[in-house]
Amino acid sequence: MRDIAYDDLFSRTFGYLTGSGIQLTRDRALAALRLIEEILVADTPDPIRQAVVELPRRLELAETPIPAARPPIRRSSMGYGAV
Repeated sequence: MRDIAYDDLFSRTFGYLTGSGIQLTRDRALAALRLIEEILVADTPDPIRQAVVELPRRLELAETPIPAARPPIRRSSMGYGAV
């Protein structure tokens, strides 16, 4: 079962990078591989979580702003009131 987690670690790490729209350069790919190697050597209990937490720090990725979950509130009149 652990083999599946290792395969998942590799594919999810690189999937995270490409899915985030990050240009995968040689240096970034090598940094991601080094991170995967360190996680495997340390025998981290949750390797995928560790990779996702550590990747932005290692690759110095800019934080992506989280969009608002709702449209902005605009005051308006619905036509109720004085007749």
